[in-house]
Amino acid sequence: MDLKTFSEEDFNPKKWINKAWSSSGNQDKEVFVANTVTRLQLYMKQLTNSLDETTTQIVTSVPRILQAASALQVDGALLQQRLDSLEKKLQGVEQQTGNSIESLQRIDRLKSRLETAASALREADKWAALATALEEVLEAGVPTQRDKLAELSEQVAAMTASLEVLSEAPDYDNKRIQLETLYNRLEAAVTPPLIEALTRMDAESTSTYLALFRGMGRAVSVCRCWRRAAAARLANRWRALDSHSVGALSRMLAGEANKQVDWLTNVLKSDTPIAELLRLYTDLLLSLEPTPTLVVSANLKLCSTPQEGMVLLTDLKGDIDEFISCIRGIIDAPRQNKETLLPATIRELGRATYAPLRELLPKYTELQTRLLLDHLEDPQLLQTDNLVEHSRTILSLAERSEGWLESAYNRAKKIAGLAAYPFYVPAVENFIQSLTSVIFAHHRRIDAMFRATVSSGRAAGVLSAMFPAALLLESAVAVLLDTAAARRKIELEDEEPAEQHQLSDLAALVLEADSRQQLARLRAQPPAFADLWRAKDQLRALARAILRNPIDVILDEIPQLPVWNNNDALSTDLPDFAISPQEYITKIGQYLMTLPHHLEMHLTEKQAPWQFLAEICTHTCDIYAEKLLNIRNMDALGTKRCLTDIVYLSSVVEDLGSSITPSLKNLEKSLRAATPAQNEGA
Repeated sequence: MDLKTFSEEDFNPKKWINKAWSSSGNQDKEVFVANTVTRLQLYMKQLTNSLDETTTQIVTSVPRILQAASALQVDGALLQQRLDSLEKKLQGVEQQTGNSIESLQRIDRLKSRLETAASALREADKWAALATALEEVLEAGVPTQRDKLAELSEQVAAMTASLEVLSEAPDYDNKRIQLETLYNRLEAAVTPPLIEALTRMDAESTSTYLALFRGMGRAVSVCRCWRRAAAARLANRWRALDSHSVGALSRMLAGEANKQVDWLTNVLKSDTPIAELLRLYTDLLLSLEPTPTLVVSANLKLCSTPQEGMVLLTDLKGDIDEFISCIRGIIDAPRQNKETLLPATIRELGRATYAPLRELLPKYTELQTRLLLDHLEDPQLLQTDNLVEHSRTILSLAERSEGWLESAYNRAKKIAGLAAYPFYVPAVENFIQSLTSVIFAHHRRIDAMFRATVSSGRAAGVLSAMFPAALLLESAVAVLLDTAAARRKIELEDEEPAEQHQLSDLAALVLEADSRQQLARLRAQPPAFADLWRAKDQLRALARAILRNPIDVILDEIPQLPVWNNNDALSTDLPDFAISPQEYITKIGQYLMTLPHHLEMHLTEKQAPWQFLAEICTHTCDIYAEKLLNIRNMDALGTKRCLTDIVYLSSVVEDLGSSITPSLKNLEKSLRAATPAQNEGA
């Protein structure tokens, strides 16, 4: 039997009995119960005996444990006493040896001072000997042999080290000044042969002089001498060229760049070879004679056409880009212990490199303006006899202007990227202003001819040459405005990359501060072209005035017609159907009905005929109503005739897809309301 079941916390006697009862099988229940009870009683007796034995053992072992704990407590107390005694002895020893240690420390400091004094005396003697020897060398002349220069380098290095040892000496400042004086004299003596060696690019001699300068702690002076020698050598090569050009200069400098970097790295042991190269080229570009800017300016003056000038500026940008690409390749090339270049160093080189383009970029505006204005030298513009052909020529110029402006913008980008924008926009404005002046001149000519026609009593209208001339000229203005808007949208979408190399930031390298501000302003606010908008409005008004002129001429005669009054009584009794539209209104109707056919001949797709028809129908109805109101003493027959004319005009207007205006409709209602009253009075 498993007794663990009885020790569980959730033991349930009923469940256990039922489980035991179910496992009895076919055995007699009373016998099974008796056996189970007997077995449980035996288990209980065994547990009781085991508990009694365990209790007896615990009672007998407790005294021994207490005795052992007491003994352990006594041993701990004895150990604590011994530790206290040992601590007191250590404190006594420390007190006894403290004075001895202080004495040893004082002795050691004294020894160090004695050794320092002795070393200083030896260094002072050595310094005096070295200073005398160096003075003798300077008096006799600095040797040029490599072995003697090497000995001199060792001597100079020894003097520098000796001065560092004597830094605590009372006369240290005097010795330092004396050494600087000697070094100045030595540097002045060896600088000419060093520059000569650098000019010849003699690596062995240069290394010997470099060791001498390093011994003096003046390795920086070697880099300065290198810049002088390299600049002089390159300047001589520039002066010796048969033909000076920025392209030749770029190729010369690009060919020298990697060689100079290797020289700086391997011979001069420079920690900043790239920075030294950039400083060299910056100083060189600013000191060349003749200057690259002067060379390019002289070549630009020799250009006989604006196109040649544009080619020169484009080639100039290409030549500069060739050099910039070489420098960028050197800067971005992977190297061990790659140096960090100061932004100011890169910017100064970029400004010096782009100096010719920066100086000549304002010339771009003049050249581009001349190129654009050359397109306006069309022979057709000189033929002023035919109004329509003259307008058509101007329209053709306006339509072709998009291609010209696109070419101008692409050319500007090739020359200076978006940095050319402050110079490109004035050229475009000059071109559009010149074309606007041509448009205004022709507009004045059409307007003058129209006024002369009106003054002479003749009618203009849709069949006159003035109307299509005005329409074509208005279309030219619309095309020019659309072109300017489209170009503006394209140019604004054309942005420089957000992150770019310093040598590619042309806005910073080519533009001055005021031009950079102008660039931002032009990108934010486009030119308004107010004159062009004014020309469009005036031409629109002129075209419509010409179109409706025949109608206006006829309508002006309405108040003076004799048909409105003084009619005899017999004529007044005529029925309405016997009255037909009068001649003046039929002329207007015939003119209006012929307009759709004639308008289609002259209007473009954007100038829908129905717009013109709707406008002229509205104008005709309004002016007709106004003229009718000016008629005095209209009799009954005159009223009938007027109503017949209004009905006729209404039918014509409706046939043209429009309707009479409210003013004319109200007038018709008033006349019809007055007709019966007049009949009764008669």
